[in-house]
Amino acid sequence: MVLLAGILLACISGTHAQADLKETMGMIKKNLADSKQKIKNYEWIETTTTYLNGEKKSVKQNQCYYSVDGKLTKVETGGSTKAAPKGGLRGKIIAGKKEEMAGYIKTAIAKVHTYLPPDADKIQLVYASGNAAIQVLEPGKKFRLNFPGYNEKVDLLSVSVDTPNQKILGLAVSTSVDDPSQKVLFDITYGNLPDGTQYAATTTLDATAKNLKIVIEWILRSN
Repeated sequence: MVLLAGILLACISGTHAQADLKETMGMIKKNLADSKQKIKNYEWIETTTTYLNGEKKSVKQNQCYYSVDGKLTKVETGGSTKAAPKGGLRGKIIAGKKEEMAGYIKTAIAKVHTYLPPDADKIQLVYASGNAAIQVLEPGKKFRLNFPGYNEKVDLLSVSVDTPNQKILGLAVSTSVDDPSQKVLFDITYGNLPDGTQYAATTTLDATAKNLKIVIEWILRSN
């Protein structure tokens, strides 16, 4: 009897987990689709700050908006800065290393934007394959859905949600840039606008193997 009760309880728990997963998947997909359309009514300032070995190295600021043909446009503003180059032989060596790091940073930022926002169709593919999993953060209220292999096999995309308020709280990603053995982590905190639009308010990328941190911040305003 105890064994049968345990099996029954496991089945019920599994059924509830699958129901929660399906319901939460639907909410995430709807939220992403709605916000993708609504954000076109806004423009925003995107500020990208790069830190190397804990020291601020550069700030790049863009004004972002969607043009009438639906294309995302970015225009650099006067808020961009970068460290002054050093002279002499040491300066040339440093310049060489900076050029190499600049290439890495460019690739890393491009990788971040493949997740901003997550693609609902890609999420659906992972879900349909049976590889998506759900974690309970707060029973009946907050959940985390994990989507392994979202972009690449070694990737893991996690989406945290507040189900009563039908909101995405944030994303967490484990991936790599140029070396699969060197993990790169980034966390994305979502912001909310009065019309229900959600957006990536703050994105923090940590590449510990490179002693590199990149912070991307969005400040939105209506057109």
